[in-house]
Amino acid sequence: MIKRILKVAAINLALLLVLAAAAELLFGTWFSKDPLDQLGLPRSTRTIVSAAPLYAGGGDFVYRRDQWGFRGDVDPAKVSILTIGGSTTNQLYLPEDQTWQQVLERQFRDAGRTDVVVANAGIDGQSTVGHLQALRDWFPHVPGLKPRFVLAYVGINDTQVSGTWVDTLRHHSFNRIVKQKSALFRLSRQITGMVVASRARLRHDAVDYTAAKWTETGAQPVPSGDSNVEQYRQRLKLMADEIHGMGAVPVFVTQTRGDFKKVGGKLMGMVTETGPNGVDQYNALTPYNAATREVCREHGLLCLDLARDLQFGDGDFYDYLHNSPQGAEKIGRWLYSKLAGLV
Repeated sequence: MIKRILKVAAINLALLLVLAAAAELLFGTWFSKDPLDQLGLPRSTRTIVSAAPLYAGGGDFVYRRDQWGFRGDVDPAKVSILTIGGSTTNQLYLPEDQTWQQVLERQFRDAGRTDVVVANAGIDGQSTVGHLQALRDWFPHVPGLKPRFVLAYVGINDTQVSGTWVDTLRHHSFNRIVKQKSALFRLSRQITGMVVASRARLRHDAVDYTAAKWTETGAQPVPSGDSNVEQYRQRLKLMADEIHGMGAVPVFVTQTRGDFKKVGGKLMGMVTETGPNGVDQYNALTPYNAATREVCREHGLLCLDLARDLQFGDGDFYDYLHNSPQGAEKIGRWLYSKLAGLV
């Protein structure tokens, strides 16, 4: 009896393995020659994200990446403005219609410019190292993609270039390669459709700004002679060359954070229990914003100086650097005021 049960179990297991192998061969991308299948891009995904713990009015919504890797569902041939950046561009915890890209597109549409389509190619954690890789290995393989402008929202992630897959656009671990190429994993991800909350909070913890304490003094020595700033400058130049090669106009946008502010002309930074405080973050980011301005000035490129020109207030950030819908609304409207006469 036991032998018979084991035999039936073995046959069923073998059938399942055969079916799984067949499914992987038919629907997986193990042997695909599509260049996009060789990249570590989130594509054709739908997950449910909960923003409830992060800001007032936040709830559950569907986060989508289309078959080309863009957020939402975009016809590449209709894209006028392609936006690249890290998590502050992706805006994982904002519904699509509340991202600054959609605010910007609505501003154009309300002005009668229904032809302006803004695409979101932001990837969490990606620096200009990854943006350069995307310009070379991702966007050229998206059929029909010929944007008039490529807007790069850059600076913050370059203060700590990670060198991980988000910058190489290549998965190096076996586990991630399987996740990228496996049809069964893709199916299971679509069925579950849920971003694990504990994982999400590792990078997106809500900050209570009403209870925050502020200081004029940094917790760490002021950095000097950061060699990565010069490397950042070189990458911006290379990005501009790649964007021009696409037939588009490069637009570089400087960045700011929520954990520092100017009060009566004085810099104030948010106090932290450990590590760098807001003043330290300002000191780390400022050379990168300065480098962005310098590169644009030296090479005749368009720079939109958000870090200097746009003032944020209470409720505009839900953590140290990610905007709430209220903050994203400000960014979208400000960008429109700068681009309306150019696009």
